[in-house]
This record gives sequence, structure tokens and C-alpha cells, in this order.
Amino acid sequence: MPEENLSELAKQGNPKAIAVMLNRSLQAKNITAKVNRQEDSLQK
Repeated sequence: MPEENLSELAKQGNPKAIAVMLNRSLQAKNITAKVNRQEDSLQK
């Protein structure tokens, strides 16, 4: 997924795009995030 599309999808609230961006940041610490959307909120 191209970076500009990923950023735009994350801004729109796409949980998969948000998870990809979070996981890129957390990968060095061996942490994996799972993101789900429930109504207007993100759930862990």
C-alpha cells in the first residue's frame, strides 16, 4: 500500500491503515497493535 494512500486512509479512520502505521512504529520494540472500529471509536 503506497504511503500517501495509507496516510489518507488512516486520516479517514480506516482501522487497517491505522494498525499498519502503528505497527511500523512499534516493530522495533516487538509490539504488535490490533485495531478494530466499533461505531465511532477505535478499540484495542
